Amino acid sequence: MATTAAVPRQISQWTLRLAAGQAATSAAIPLNASVGAVSAATLSHHASLAGTSVGLAMLASVGSLFVAGRVSDRHGRKPVLTAGLALLSLGAVLCGVAISVDSYALFVAGTLVFGSGQGPAMMHRAAAADLYPVEQRAHGVGLVASAGAVGSIVGPLLASGLILALVPLGLGERTAPWLLVPLTAGLAILLVRGIGTDPRDVARRLGDWFPGTAPAVETGEPRSRRELLRIGPARAAIVTAALIQAAMVGVMGITAVVLDQQGLGAAAIGLFISAHFLGMFGLAAPLGRLADRLGRRRMLIAGILGTAVGAVGTALLGQSLLILPFFFLLGLGWCSSWVAGTTVLADVTTPVERGRLTAMNDQVVSLCGAAAVLSAGVVLDRFGFPAVGIGLAVLLLAALPLTLRLRETSPGVYSP
Repeated sequence: MATTAAVPRQISQWTLRLAAGQAATSAAIPLNASVGAVSAATLSHHASLAGTSVGLAMLASVGSLFVAGRVSDRHGRKPVLTAGLALLSLGAVLCGVAISVDSYALFVAGTLVFGSGQGPAMMHRAAAADLYPVEQRAHGVGLVASAGAVGSIVGPLLASGLILALVPLGLGERTAPWLLVPLTAGLAILLVRGIGTDPRDVARRLGDWFPGTAPAVETGEPRSRRELLRIGPARAAIVTAALIQAAMVGVMGITAVVLDQQGLGAAAIGLFISAHFLGMFGLAAPLGRLADRLGRRRMLIAGILGTAVGAVGTALLGQSLLILPFFFLLGLGWCSSWVAGTTVLADVTTPVERGRLTAMNDQVVSLCGAAAVLSAGVVLDRFGFPAVGIGLAVLLLAALPLTLRLRETSPGVYSP
């Protein structure tokens, strides 16, 4: 049962700063899935390459996460988060310039830089897990994740405003939105750097902020990557997260292209993607509270089922505006798994292991997502949108047996 103990003021303030970073990240990533996907197809002159905007970014994040996880455990979370936000900004500028000069090669380069920042920047929720004891941990993760809803709503609105303001001045409709990223990420960098005590160090001395909480037990050297992957709950969380990511981004990346083929403009497509991102983040805080109350296992299962239904519904109704509720559900199922899975990884690790395990999780997730979105374009060309959604939903259901075998005796406590 989740505790009702008051959260110290400093912890609340630092959580808000992490939330600002999450909001900036969530404002940036939809651009890659909407404007980026359409621009990739246009610049390359091949619809099947539409998924490169999302897929290549995910592949780039895999490489950067090798470094991010180790740096996070050795030097703290703040350096990793600020570097991720800076790379997002640089990549966005390069993508905008590439669209202006009609260069697919430069667009690919910008996408790779953007993706290198995407992985580390998405670790704000892991830093939030450091700030809370096990009884409140999922809710803390959910609070930061829910800030993504602000980014997903405000981001497209600000991007549309940039289009209206800058297109009359000669900037292209698909170039202007990218300027949003350095503006919002720059502010987030200042806020994250202002966190007084690095979240890793808070986790090592939680009792200083939450009296009665036992200090983190760190005996000997941190466990190796292989040893961490032998932890049963960690395996279940990682497999579930990877397959849900594949289903979610595979469908999401293609949906923008399908809507573009119906004649919708960049601003309208951005609003549809925004509804999806609202599902991904808007209810993260209450979902986190449910994970603290009902257990991580139940929320992982709910995420699998919700994402599968959303993927099938979106794909079957892809030619209709009726996809909206299913597109939302696709994001909501992902959110349930993301919050619960992140919390599981924190539950089973010490503060100096948590960064590497989270990075490994995100690497696997990125690889599966990249494979899904890159292959989804080919499947779309040959078999149509329904085949994409149904195929990915069936693949996702393969995670159910492993998750059902997870033994959680109480929220955040696991047995062999």
